[in-house]
Amino acid sequence: MVGDPEYAADVAEQVRESDETFAARLADSGLRVEPLTPGIGAVIHGIDLARPTDTQVDHVREIFLARKVVFFRDQGHISSDEQMAFAKRFADIGLAYGRQHKLAETTQTLDDQPEVLKLYSNEKRPFSASNWHSDVSWSDRPPLGSLLLSRKAPPVGGDTMFADSYAHWDALNPVLKEFLEGKRALHGRGGRDEVAHPVCRTHPVTGRMALYVNPTFTNSIEGMDEADSARLLAQLYAKMYSTPEYMCRYRWYTGSVAMWDNRACQHYAVGDFWPHERKMERVTLVDPDPEDELPFWQDASGERHYSERLVTETEMATPVGAARMD
Repeated sequence: MVGDPEYAADVAEQVRESDETFAARLADSGLRVEPLTPGIGAVIHGIDLARPTDTQVDHVREIFLARKVVFFRDQGHISSDEQMAFAKRFADIGLAYGRQHKLAETTQTLDDQPEVLKLYSNEKRPFSASNWHSDVSWSDRPPLGSLLLSRKAPPVGGDTMFADSYAHWDALNPVLKEFLEGKRALHGRGGRDEVAHPVCRTHPVTGRMALYVNPTFTNSIEGMDEADSARLLAQLYAKMYSTPEYMCRYRWYTGSVAMWDNRACQHYAVGDFWPHERKMERVTLVDPDPEDELPFWQDASGERHYSERLVTETEMATPVGAARMD
C-alpha cells in the first residue's frame, strides 16, 4: 500500500525494469516513452498516427498494456479515416457504446462516420464527463478502450485524469479482497440495474485483477443489504479516488490523442474550462474475441465467471432519465 517502504521499493523495481525493457526494444522504432507517473500513463513520442510502421504499432500495443493509457502529441493533421485506421490496428471499432447500435438521442457523431463520437462543448452547450467512470460499464460488453483526439483544446483547463484499476485492487487488504472475490456489482443508468459485472475483473491479456466499480454507473453490490452495499462502495471510492499515487493527469493541446484501456483504468474529465470551446472526437475500441469482450473474473482454478445482462438489448439501448455519459 502507499506509504509502505516495501511496496514502494517493489513499484520502483517494476518501473525500472519496465523502462529498461522499453528503452531496449524501442531503439529500432524511433519511439521514445515519457512516463507521466511511475504506475500509469505515458506520452509516446516519434510516431505519426497517420503512417505508423508495424514495429511501432507492436511497441505501442505493449506500452498501452503496461501503462493503461498512452498519449500522442502533434497529431492534429490526421483525418477521421486515419484515426479509425490507427484504432483498427489494435481492435475492432464499434459505435459510441461499443457494439451497441441504438444510440441515445443526445449522442452526436460525425454525419458520414457514425463510428466517430463528437464530444463538443462551448459556452452555450457545456458538457464534460466530470465523474469517475469506466466507459459504458452499464453494458454487458463494455468497450475495450477508446482513442480520443483533441480537435480544439481550451486555452486552460479541461484536463483528463486517469486512475489505475490494478492498483485499486492491489491496495485492498487481503480480508476485503477475499470478501469481494466472486461478488458481482449491478451497473446501469438512471438508477436502473442493467448488467451484473464481477467486482474484481480479470484482464483477458495481462491476467491482472482490476477493481471494476465506479460511482457513475455502479448501483449496488449484488446480494448485499442496500445500506451495507452503499457503505462498502463509499469505502472503496474513498480509497480509490483519494490516492494520487494511483493517478495521472493529462493536459490537452490541440492535436493531442489519448488511448486508454477500459479494462484497466478509469477516467474523469475535469470540467473547469467554461466558457471556452473544446472539440474532442472519440473512436471506440471493442475486443474482436466475443469471450474476452465479456468481462469476467477468473478464479484460482482457472474458471471464468462472466458478466450477465439483466435486461433485453432493446431495454439496454434506451437510456432512462440519464444524461449522456459514456
